[in-house]
Amino acid sequence: MYNILLDPLPKDWNGYPIDTDFQTGIMISQCLTDDSLSDLEKFYVAAWLLFPTDSRPDNAGIGKAINWYMTDFLHDNYPEKKRNDVVMDWDIDQWRIYAAFWAQYHIDLNRTKMHWFQFMGLLTNLEECAFTRVIDIRQKEITSKMSPEEKKVYRNAKKIYEIKPPKDESITPEEQARINDFMKYANINKKKK
Repeated sequence: MYNILLDPLPKDWNGYPIDTDFQTGIMISQCLTDDSLSDLEKFYVAAWLLFPTDSRPDNAGIGKAINWYMTDFLHDNYPEKKRNDVVMDWDIDQWRIYAAFWAQYHIDLNRTKMHWFQFMGLLTNLEECAFTRVIDIRQKEITSKMSPEEKKVYRNAKKIYEIKPPKDESITPEEQARINDFMKYANINKKKK
């Protein structure tokens, strides 16, 4: 288990250099939750982002590395969430996250370089702010014990902060070209086996 108090921030996974920047972690997270990509596309996009050089482990190792990178900073025992239980979105919540880091840590996320593990440690420990209040609203369960007025307030707030799929799901030519490049890489790796 990784410990920020004792261990240097990792720069590699089992000897393979990785891109540790928090923005890379955000892009991998977005990729892995992108319903417009197949599982194979998600895998290769995440691998390409995580391993910036041609030095990469085999596909089984890549899968383990992605899982490690996305979860090793977590030490709490959260129950597994269903797909519908998504409570934050990197695009929708971008300004709330940015403002929280600026207000609480005096960090300009648009200008700083930070390790993904550091970023997630800070994000998951934010004090009360607009971001945490919106997350609380999205997670709030409307129960029969609530007054009609309270139910109405929460339903309206949930509607305002609801995470909806993007309206325009078309892929730009640039995005399609990147996906095609990743798939070429995937086919090359398949032949090496």
